[in-house]
Amino acid sequence: MGLLTIAQQQAIKAISSNWAATAKVTGGTTNFVQVETEVEENELKDLLGVALLQDIQDNPTEANNVLLLDGSTFTDCNDNDIKTKGLRYVIAYMVHSQSVLESKIGDTFSGYVNKNRQETTDINKGQTKALQLRSRELALQEFELLKQYLNENSTTYPLWICGVSKKPYTPRFMGVKKTYL
Repeated sequence: MGLLTIAQQQAIKAISSNWAATAKVTGGTTNFVQVETEVEENELKDLLGVALLQDIQDNPTEANNVLLLDGSTFTDCNDNDIKTKGLRYVIAYMVHSQSVLESKIGDTFSGYVNKNRQETTDINKGQTKALQLRSRELALQEFELLKQYLNENSTTYPLWICGVSKKPYTPRFMGVKKTYL
């Protein structure tokens, strides 16, 4: 069982219900479960470190992990009260980012194809990429607050090692020139 349910996903950042419920193979996992698992095992492993991630996965109902998953408030070093939306928020936006890319791609016996219907018009690749990157950016912005929360509460989360978390890879636009006004 993943850290995020489809109901939580839909409440935080909705994705296509039809795409999410579609099984990858007969009797297999759904698109949502597969993408959510990939986000946990790849993205969160880099952000949280293996030990903390596995502790959260093994003990999601433990009080401190619930605060991390669902969000809480903490006081930063400047005595400001900071509210976090939680790790589920981060996961939901990362799942949304992946679903934007994968939802219109179909796997057929003859290879991958773009889904297309006569009554619809696809958005262009630039719009798809912008939508995907915006969801990822929102997830990473929230994770920065969670990182602050973990650093401020490092005694509560002994598996969190402040220096371990690295910034995940964000694709760069190549061949785009900056214009200065």
